[in-house]
Amino acid sequence: MTDEINRELVREIVEETIRALRKDGLLRESDDVAYTDVSETLRGYYDSGERDKVVGKALKTVSGDSYYKIIPLFFRYGYTIERIADYFGVEVSTITRNKKRLCLQIYRLIE
Repeated sequence: MTDEINRELVREIVEETIRALRKDGLLRESDDVAYTDVSETLRGYYDSGERDKVVGKALKTVSGDSYYKIIPLFFRYGYTIERIADYFGVEVSTITRNKKRLCLQIYRLIE
């Protein structure tokens, strides 16, 4: 039991240290990891009936962006990138680039 408690304590200390380093800008996750994390967060946000206030505030912060609608169209309504590109009248690469940009912005706001 003592080993299990010690492992849990070490895990908590490491997680808190990593959070503090990220907050101070001393440690950054790769964009790919951050993109994956925030994508899962946004899917959960839209799939659940409960709305996380931090995520909601981040979404409101980026809502003025001209490509903001990509986020709810993709994560809430399940549109494909191609369908969203048709909706905006732009190339698929434009949607992909702006979706990633917005997701990373949201990630930084919720971290």
